[in-house]
Amino acid sequence: MSMNRIKTLSCRELFGITVVILAASAIQGCSMMSGNPDSSSQIRSAPVEAASGEISRSLTTPIVQIGMASWYGPGFNGKATASGDIYDEAKFTAAHKTLPLGSKARVVNLKNGKSVEVLINDRGPHLQGRILDLSQASAKALGMIDRGVAKVQIQLIQATVASDKARLINRQ
Repeated sequence: MSMNRIKTLSCRELFGITVVILAASAIQGCSMMSGNPDSSSQIRSAPVEAASGEISRSLTTPIVQIGMASWYGPGFNGKATASGDIYDEAKFTAAHKTLPLGSKARVVNLKNGKSVEVLINDRGPHLQGRILDLSQASAKALGMIDRGVAKVQIQLIQATVASDKARLINRQ
C-alpha cells in the first residue's frame, strides 16, 4: 500500500512539473519579436473576456502588441485580401501576420492617443520592423497619413472561433 502511495505522489509531482514547464514554454513562445530586440514590440498573453463574459485562460492568445504600423499605399483598393474580402480603403481594416482573420482589434497611435477599431482581414505587413498595415481610413483616423508610419499598440478585442483555413473554405 505504501508503495502505491509513493507512485501516486510521484506521478502527481511529475504532472505538476510538466504543467509548469509547458506553461513557461507557452508563455515564452508568445513573445514574438518584429525586427528588433526592443521588448516593446513583443506580444503579451493574458486572459481574454468573451462576449458572454467568460474568460479564456489560453496562454497562446496574443492580446497586446506594440510596434510600428504603416498603411496600404495606393494600388491595393479593390484587390482580394487573405480572408477573401475585397480591400476597401474606406473601411476600418488591417493586415497582421498572426492574429486570426476576422478578428477585431483596437489600434492606438501612441504619439497622439487616437484609436480605432479594425477588422483583421489580411496578412502582412511584409516590411521588416512593421507589425500592422492599416487601411487608408484607419490611418486617417489615427492621424498618421502624412508620416506614413506610427508607433501603435494593438489590442485584440474579439478573436474569431474558426481557423483561417475554415474561413477560407467556407467562403468558397
